[in-house]
Amino acid sequence: MRRRPGLGVKLRYWFDNTVSRGTTGLIGWLAIASAALVLIIGTGLEIVAPDKEGHLFQNLWKTFVATFNLDAPGEGELAELALWFVLSIGGIFIVSALIGLLTSGLSRRLEQLRKGRSFVLEQDHSVILGWSDQIYTVLQELVTANQSRRKATITILADMDKVLMEDRVQHRLPDTGKTRLVFRTGSPLDLTDLELVNINEARSIIVLPPDSASVEDADAFTLKVLLAINKGPAFRGRPHHVVASVRDGRNRAVAKLAGGDATVLDGDDIGARLIVQTARQSKLSVVYQDLFDFGGDEIYMTSEPAFVGRQFGEILQAYEKCCPMGLLHAGGKTTLNPPMQTVIRPDDQLVILAEDDSMIKLAKTMAPVDPSAILHAARGPAAPEHTLILGWNGRATRIIQQLDVYVPNGSTVDIVSDRPDAHPAAAGLMLRHLAVRIKDGEIRDRQVLESLDVGSYQNVILLCDDREDPLTADSRVLVTLLHLRDLLANTGHSGSIVSEMRDERDRALAQLTKADDFVVSEQLVSLLMTQVSENKHLESVFIDLFDPDGAEIYIRPSNYYVRDQAGLTFATAVEAARRRGEIAIGYRMADPGDGHGIVLNPPKGAPMPVIDRLIVLANS
Repeated sequence: MRRRPGLGVKLRYWFDNTVSRGTTGLIGWLAIASAALVLIIGTGLEIVAPDKEGHLFQNLWKTFVATFNLDAPGEGELAELALWFVLSIGGIFIVSALIGLLTSGLSRRLEQLRKGRSFVLEQDHSVILGWSDQIYTVLQELVTANQSRRKATITILADMDKVLMEDRVQHRLPDTGKTRLVFRTGSPLDLTDLELVNINEARSIIVLPPDSASVEDADAFTLKVLLAINKGPAFRGRPHHVVASVRDGRNRAVAKLAGGDATVLDGDDIGARLIVQTARQSKLSVVYQDLFDFGGDEIYMTSEPAFVGRQFGEILQAYEKCCPMGLLHAGGKTTLNPPMQTVIRPDDQLVILAEDDSMIKLAKTMAPVDPSAILHAARGPAAPEHTLILGWNGRATRIIQQLDVYVPNGSTVDIVSDRPDAHPAAAGLMLRHLAVRIKDGEIRDRQVLESLDVGSYQNVILLCDDREDPLTADSRVLVTLLHLRDLLANTGHSGSIVSEMRDERDRALAQLTKADDFVVSEQLVSLLMTQVSENKHLESVFIDLFDPDGAEIYIRPSNYYVRDQAGLTFATAVEAARRRGEIAIGYRMADPGDGHGIVLNPPKGAPMPVIDRLIVLANS
């Protein structure tokens, strides 16, 4: 038969539980010990020195004071001095223990604060869940977007040490302006940790999967975080403006189910479309970079009651420093470059390209248009295109499929790669216009590159290997770019080269190779996520912009539209594009000097330099 614990065991268990509560419990026991010591010594002094002045409570108070300042009398009876000696020794131990407890308790509290485990009381703040190299781009863009806000806060929750996160961000982003950054350590997959960043009061939430994860693990992380936000018991039924991306487009549908109203971008699909469009149009990446970040011109939505009942084509010249791009309808669907005769309804909003929302102002006078400078040159039939793809990665098949949408019959794509998965993946594609040829070879090998006759291709796409870490993968790209540029220089050709890179910081080095365009897919996806987090209607804009059946950005020869002469106003170019059912949003200078020569959203009344390309929004 089991013996029941005795009173001593129960008292010991109770004592252990109170002590295990931490500093508060220990200080409580010290207080009890201090009171007991003062009471015992005070009573003893009352017994051994009854003739001293004061009654019992006064003596207790004097004893208490003496306990903590060691102010004992210097003379008296031996018994009295002995009691004072015991009181002094006890006071020393009690005060020392109290100071030690307070110090250790304060240290633990500071350690907890250092770990970032306290609750965030911010409201209307931006929340970033997770950590990857994308976070620096997202933070930089949010800081830029918050410049017009009086008080702005960004809260980051990641399974990393708080001090380490602060140090890394401080190194990459030393100046955050008016924006305050708050870091918290915790897992975005944990419902309790999610409550730390007060997501119910957040203005927007961005989900970033870790860099080290595989495609499957990264998408699984995103899926679980979306479930935690949307389906968690603490957050169910509360609206959240959440933006996330998946690396495998097949996971987008289930991520949308998990996230409810969340915006889920298909990162690989967007990257593939950007690479294909940029490969076929030199400097298009510069245009997209300007559109997607908050440092240049941005896309806004605005209502203008004065335009209700008017045709869309009539209002293209209504703004001096803005370019109308389309209409946002009441249901949330966007139509870019609508037919010029489209009548603007009361519930329509204009999609505007502007430097800032403060610049969206109607022009006081219409900019001059020179009708005699407008040309009506016709574009000839599209000729077959020949594309060279060097390297291979998980998005290569999408790139080929997207390329097949744009090119005419008779076009070819040659693939050179040393990866064994390239052959079966490319051979299994069902294509309408493209003929695919595959060759084994190391793209950094000079002899392999010399055997390709690179100058005979209209488009050259250099892909970054996603099996390598970003530093190694980008280094392989840089070595290949140097070989390609040297080969083209020796043969007198000037083919268009588009290179994909993993790290935005490597772009500066890549500039030395004089490649035409650089696409950092993850960075562009980060820019898109940040834009949508600030304005959820932009998702519809970007869907239309990347859809081959919708309106797209084209960089076309300017002599299709206007005469090649300096001094023409941009308003003349806008009118020339309007007559073709297109919207002019910028131009490229014929002599760009050391820059790229791209100018977006120029003043309509200002004279243009000699240009060789017009940047238009068109449906084909």
